[in-house]
Amino acid sequence: MTGKFLRRGAIIDTIKSEERINAVQKRAGKTKHHVDVVSCGCPDENCGAFHILRSERPLPSREEAEQTLLVHRQQRKSALK
Repeated sequence: MTGKFLRRGAIIDTIKSEERINAVQKRAGKTKHHVDVVSCGCPDENCGAFHILRSERPLPSREEAEQTLLVHRQQRKSALK
């Protein structure tokens, strides 16, 4: 059994779609962006999901991500007290 809702072919198509969108980002050479997985919602078991590149939402740099994580941890600690 390959998946609860998708057949093997649909899962492979979804993985290939992710690889394709990652290759597009690498070829562009620009900043990385968030990627959303979208399922068409049809009841067909052979229909996989596809990926959409969200160019309006770039990924944060390593330093920005560390700062965000630090602020989040401080907020959680203060909420526990």
